[in-house]
Parts: sequence; C-alpha cells; structure tokens
Amino acid sequence: MPGQQTARTTIADVAKEAGVSVSTVSRALRGLDKVNPDTRARVEEAAEKLRFTFSKTASSLASGKSMRVAVLLPNEINSWFNANTFEGVYEVLSTEGYDVVPYVMWEETDLNRFFHTLPGTQNFDAVIIVSFILDERQREFLDTLTIPMVGVNVPSTEGFDASIRIDDEAAMHGIVRLLRSLGHESIAYVEQPVQPSPFTCSDAVRMGGFLDAAEQEGYDEEHILTIPSLSRLGDEGDEEAQESVGGEAAAISGIAAQLVGAMSRPTGICVENDRCAVLLLKELRRLGWRIPEEVSLVGFDGDNVGDVVDLTTVRQNPVQLGRAAAGKALALMRGDEPDEAHTVAPTSLLMRATTARLTA
Repeated sequence: MPGQQTARTTIADVAKEAGVSVSTVSRALRGLDKVNPDTRARVEEAAEKLRFTFSKTASSLASGKSMRVAVLLPNEINSWFNANTFEGVYEVLSTEGYDVVPYVMWEETDLNRFFHTLPGTQNFDAVIIVSFILDERQREFLDTLTIPMVGVNVPSTEGFDASIRIDDEAAMHGIVRLLRSLGHESIAYVEQPVQPSPFTCSDAVRMGGFLDAAEQEGYDEEHILTIPSLSRLGDEGDEEAQESVGGEAAAISGIAAQLVGAMSRPTGICVENDRCAVLLLKELRRLGWRIPEEVSLVGFDGDNVGDVVDLTTVRQNPVQLGRAAAGKALALMRGDEPDEAHTVAPTSLLMRATTARLTA
C-alpha cells in the first residue's frame, strides 16, 4: 500500500531463511572459525538474497566489543602534534574496523566527566591518551578498569598498560651540547609563551632536561636564562586571550624584551616548540639580532612551519607515534601483550640555518 514502510531485514530473518540459529549467522558473517563452509555459504547466500547488511552494532553486541576507541587530546585537535598523532592512530585502527573518536579535554572537569561515565557506558574497547599526565587519583581509577589504556608522549607511564614516547630530556641534552660546541657562553630556554592546557603535558619535562644538561656542560646560574609560560590561556573574563596564536604573538615581544635586557645576554636560545621559535625568530630579527651570526636559535618538534625559515630543531614523528600506540592498543584488545609495553622512540637533531658557530 502507498506510504506503507517496508520492515527492515533482521539477523533473525537471515537465520530463518538459512535454516540456522542467529548465533550461527553472527559467527558466519563475522568470519569467525568453527562454522562449516557449507553452512557459511548458505548464510551468505541468504543474507545476499534478503539484502541484509551485518552492521557494526550487531557485530558489537554479538562479540561483546564496541569497536570504538577513544583518543583523549589536551586543549585542541588541530595543533600540529595532536592532529598528526590522531592521524596515525586513525590510520591503523580504522583499517581494523574500529571507530576512532577524539575527545578534546579543555578543562579538568572534562577529563573527570569522561572517566566518571566510562565504567557505566562500556562504550570503548580502549582509550589512548595523548601527551598529558594523569594525577594519582586518576591513575588509581585506571587501575580499576578492564579496558586497555595506552599513552602517547605521556610524562609518566603510571596507570598505562602501554605507551610510546620520545625522550625529551635526552633531546634537551643534545641541544645544550650543540650550543656549547658552537661557542655559546650564555644560553636561554623559552617555554611556550601562552599555555592553553590546564594539564601537565609532555613538554613540561623539557625545561628540566635543559637545566640538567646546562649544569653538566658547566654553565653557571648567571649564564642561564629561563622564560616560563604565562598563566594559562583563556582565564575567565580574558576575552583577548582566547585566540592562542594572537596571544602567543603578543607575548613574543615581551619574551624578546627579556632576552635583550638580560644581564648576561644569551646567544644560544632553545624554544619549547617550533611554532613559537618561528615567531621569536621574526621578532629578534626585527630588533636587529643577527641569526645565526650572533645568536643561535633552536626549536623542538619538526613542525612544518620550521621548514619555511630553515629552523634548527629536534624532529619527532607524531604520525609514527600514533601508529605505534594504535598497534599496542590492538594487541591489548585482542588479549595479547605488545612486543614492548613501554617504548621510547628516537628523535633527531636537525641542523639548519638558525644555528652557527658564534663569531667574535
């Protein structure tokens, strides 16, 4: 009759057509073992005849898995590191049939809300956490869950079943040794000018590594300058701070002023990430600093923005980190142990046009 809806074909319809049980249909269409080849062929023929599509939801109900993995990202999804890490995770898990769902953690309450609802929903087969560290209470909570937790560039492996990270401290030692070898007697470390995340992220360990390396290389306190981040971006009522790039650009002039006005003006400068290093490079050159003839500048990450100005930097590969994290998650979801639970990935110090031997 006109307007009458056609009933949707169900798995029970396929079972009736093929003369088997619903569970046999489920096993056959999911390609599982222990199904007679003739039976599997009969089920597939019945499903094709009835135009039945075995949905991911049905498969999830039958297998006890959601076929979904959550990826927790600090403060934004479109930053260079977060976007590339997510790409690596998605590349691996999507080909295995998993939905990969990003969750941006803007506030501590976002993270607490996610953890609070996780046990009741049973909505994910694994959780991948990118860059930020969990507090002791959150780590204890993770220990009570049965789904795998995998970290990417997390400052601590506590509470994680597996992780993949770079060695930020070792990378900092490489930078300081480079600056010393180039003849720089006064050095500086510049953190990200505006810190948008309320969490302690992986880059927080870089300043500590820089200071440890400076001490080992014989620098005294008078010849080491550190410029920490401003207070967290986007405090209530601070509308101008909501644009992170604009906030960083505005803060760069203040950083340059500190460098210019330092009692022992640094000639070797390391910046926490490439994006901020490029902004600082532009400002210092505007003030008349000759780079690299008088001042060497080093970034961190290997962000494409550094390629434009030929920035010396420590290069990491977040796409590969994401792929490795996804591989570890896959193994854990299958009930296997990863070949290596906690892996440290290599970085490389890329020498380019913003560093040179200091001239008299």
